[in-house]
Amino acid sequence: MLAIRPLAAALNPPAQVAAAVDRATERLQRRGVAHRFVTAQGDAADALLIVTGGSEHLALAAAEQLPGPVFLLAHAGLNSLPAALEILACLRQHGRSGRIFLLDDGHDPSLSHLARHLETRRRLQSVRLGRIGAPSDWLVASTPPAQLVRSAWGPEVVDVPIAEVFAAMANADPAAAERVRANAVAGAEATLEPSPSDLEAAARVTVALDAVVRAHRLDACTVRCFDLVTAAGTTGCLALSRLQDEGIVAGCEGDVPATLTLLWLRLTTGGPGFMANPQAIDATAGTVWLAHCTVPRRLVARYALRSHFESSQGVAIAGEIPPGPVTVARIGGADLRGLFAADGEVTASGDDPARCRTQVLLRLDADLGELLTRPLGNHLVLAPGHVAAELRQYHELFVAG
Repeated sequence: MLAIRPLAAALNPPAQVAAAVDRATERLQRRGVAHRFVTAQGDAADALLIVTGGSEHLALAAAEQLPGPVFLLAHAGLNSLPAALEILACLRQHGRSGRIFLLDDGHDPSLSHLARHLETRRRLQSVRLGRIGAPSDWLVASTPPAQLVRSAWGPEVVDVPIAEVFAAMANADPAAAERVRANAVAGAEATLEPSPSDLEAAARVTVALDAVVRAHRLDACTVRCFDLVTAAGTTGCLALSRLQDEGIVAGCEGDVPATLTLLWLRLTTGGPGFMANPQAIDATAGTVWLAHCTVPRRLVARYALRSHFESSQGVAIAGEIPPGPVTVARIGGADLRGLFAADGEVTASGDDPARCRTQVLLRLDADLGELLTRPLGNHLVLAPGHVAAELRQYHELFVAG
């Protein structure tokens, strides 16, 4: 619900001000914007309603109490819009960002999304994101410092030694591991390369990673998963898939920007995403193949249990993501404020033996040449539904600056 503080100059008659607020309420209701007006000095507000001209100094004083961007609501009367323009111009001169929303513009959907964006921002600022082990050595463009993650996006990065996962594997409850193994096998159409011992080891990783996540009170994590391959002959693919299905955002290889993207998409769509490598891009046709060895089972129509692609060890998931609308996104850049976001469609699944196990072909509504000339990293994130416009709006309001 949007908390709105109405501001009006003292020289305007009270009845005139009340009528203007009533008209604003009607327009907000017509757009389906749940809201409440706050008037007490100590009450927190999300936006300022500029009811009349002459309220500029009131708005600047109120803006001092608002964290982040300042959102101004204006209407087509009582010099509301001219006052809002002056207010925002002054704020920007002093380094504050913000936006004016026009209540009379019935074609602009952005105001109806604002309350949801604010809730997403609040939730991001409360997240504990575990970086379990150092990022993989090849992630040369995807290792932002914790303070940058905090300032640009909100989550607190919690560094956890990968040794804690190995210790938890040694102490994993055998009954819990057996439940994980049985569930994975029961849902699979086939189990190909993995042996019974491979399945048992992957299940122990799942129980161990769940224990580490709970011990550190993590809302999200990204794991240096290749250490499991080299040191224990197993993989984290099944564990990351299961965590995602259970509502814990879980990324691969210690890639924090991709995991932030997974987190952001979950808060936007309400469900898990698929973090994957682009394998082939046809910029002319607007298509891209994505592939990875883990995928949330909630996203697939069917799956088989396979070995991990690069190592031929452990357990991976070869899932089929059904055709339908999706969004593909990635955040990154030196300041972590870059964004690629595009709506698209799943058009096919694949089984190329030279690629990771879950393979999906997408047609995207975007200039894919951007991925070749200005890439943000080696992972993209897919989520069901078309939400690219919402992502871009959130990015413009809270991140781009």
